[in-house]
Amino acid sequence: MTILHPLQPVNNMNPEDVFYAVDDLGTQVGYAWILYQLQPGLYPDCPVNLYFALEGDASSRYLLFGAVIARARVLLNVNPQLRARLYTSLDPQDLQARDFFLSNGFDLSESDSVVSLQIPFGDGRIPMSCTVAATPLNTWEEQESLLTRLSMNEITYLDRNALMEVMHMRHFIALGLYRNAMLIGETILAGQGDAVELVAIYIEPSSRHQGMGRALLHRSMAIMAAEGVTQVTARIMTRSLPQQHLAADFGAVPLAVNTIFPGMYLN
Repeated sequence: MTILHPLQPVNNMNPEDVFYAVDDLGTQVGYAWILYQLQPGLYPDCPVNLYFALEGDASSRYLLFGAVIARARVLLNVNPQLRARLYTSLDPQDLQARDFFLSNGFDLSESDSVVSLQIPFGDGRIPMSCTVAATPLNTWEEQESLLTRLSMNEITYLDRNALMEVMHMRHFIALGLYRNAMLIGETILAGQGDAVELVAIYIEPSSRHQGMGRALLHRSMAIMAAEGVTQVTARIMTRSLPQQHLAADFGAVPLAVNTIFPGMYLN
């Protein structure tokens, strides 16, 4: 069995970050890829996160895994001074995959979890010199501007189609927080019936750790409550301390685990 790279980029990934396992007859029996991510806002304690995917039969899995580990060691040189973590994702019910990663020294305690947030009383106090206003989304340019700001703040899972979907829900709010007329953060909540989900929230790096996110989310939830919303949920990465702290501020109660993220620190 041989591990090969593609001859050209695959889904915008460099050929050296993609691996194919090919048997002696030339048949592909597995593949893997690795993605370098710099995420200081989401994971300030470990800014470099190397996500990989791996699929293959039993005979190819260990070869592909070895190739991924070797490539991860090379990618560490991009920012050698920063702490780095190698991780992947799996379904909580995939016991075979759980056993594979456990046997290879991965920690399985991190997850993407759904929590219920308590709606606080009142409208919430907006910090001094700050105001809130609805984010304008009437034109294509305004919508693209929002998506760009989200991406710049490490929120990349919300694309145009997803934005259009939440904008047409019964309950929808995109609220901006301004300090001295400068936009420093935004939040998006959307849902149906009496329930909404916290779709996204960010605060600009220079304004973090000052209670801005808590104040913005409080005001957004108060507006939703005035529309009859009684339930607010959020998806959080349990490894993200900022997300954990914000959820704890609103009495988060765990509801479900969507995905497990086996991982290991590399330095």
